[in-house]
Amino acid sequence: MAYQLVEVMLPSGRAGDIRELLRDIPLAGTWSDSLEGNVARIYLLVETGHVEAVLNLLEGYLQTLAGSRAVLLPLEAVIPRPGAGTEAEKGRAAEEEVRRRRISRQELYNDVVEGGSMTGNYLAMVVLSAIIAAIGLVRNDMAIIVGAMVLAPLLLPNVAFALANTLGDTELGRNAMKTAIAGIGLSVLTGIAIGLLVAVDPGNPALAARTHTGWSDLLLALASGTAAVLALTGGGRLSLVGVMVAVALVPPLVTGGLMFGSGLYRQGLAACNLALANVICINLAGVLTFHFQGIRPSTWWEKNRARQASRRATLIWFVLFALLGLLLLL
Repeated sequence: MAYQLVEVMLPSGRAGDIRELLRDIPLAGTWSDSLEGNVARIYLLVETGHVEAVLNLLEGYLQTLAGSRAVLLPLEAVIPRPGAGTEAEKGRAAEEEVRRRRISRQELYNDVVEGGSMTGNYLAMVVLSAIIAAIGLVRNDMAIIVGAMVLAPLLLPNVAFALANTLGDTELGRNAMKTAIAGIGLSVLTGIAIGLLVAVDPGNPALAARTHTGWSDLLLALASGTAAVLALTGGGRLSLVGVMVAVALVPPLVTGGLMFGSGLYRQGLAACNLALANVICINLAGVLTFHFQGIRPSTWWEKNRARQASRRATLIWFVLFALLGLLLLL
């Protein structure tokens, strides 16, 4: 059973409120001490499945106390292990562990916001990934293409946009969209620049495979979006999942740029259509997976807003996916 440590700092006179606030949440342990300036510091040892509930309650309470903070600290191990309690408590803990085997919403949001921001490093990674992909595509060398996939610069902006649709977070959605559009545009422009300089063979198998859209491509994008969200909410590393997402995004975007740069506009549009189809599938899978993972805001008015935004976004992505399927059938 995994545990995490929450550090709470608040006025000394309010320290006793924390135990009452968290009375319905089983805590594996609590410690407290006093700091200068009449400040109390409380440590809470919490099962991973209960961390989000604890942070939700603390967030609402500490907002009214100036200078108060709650910090989620990394925890490598707990020795000796906390007792498991009665058999009934063991059963409830096991059920909770299965149901909530993911990081808290606050941790998820922090990871997504940090990784999905448009920074100089992100833009450089997009250009480098596009250059590597272009070289691999022109040479029909899958090893080089995989090298571009490992960078996966377009992963987190799409995951961040799916999370924004799930939470109804307009600001996050706007920033994620800007970041994703910038990455997509840079990938295509890099491909165009390389296409103007080198000879592009439209019969090249690596390029030809990315100038048409089939059901296997849509299934790949759906699986990639789902796997990305599962890895992110599970607190795992995204490098291997990024490979699958890059398969669906970077190569077709660069292929489109290479074709445009070589004057092959029909093939370029076909490659960009594949990339667009994959963006739709990835975001649809992301929104649905976040929903089934139980990712939602803490307050009731945010939940109402998020519910409306999530339904609207899911409907839009479903409609777009249905149109893709109809076009494939026709």
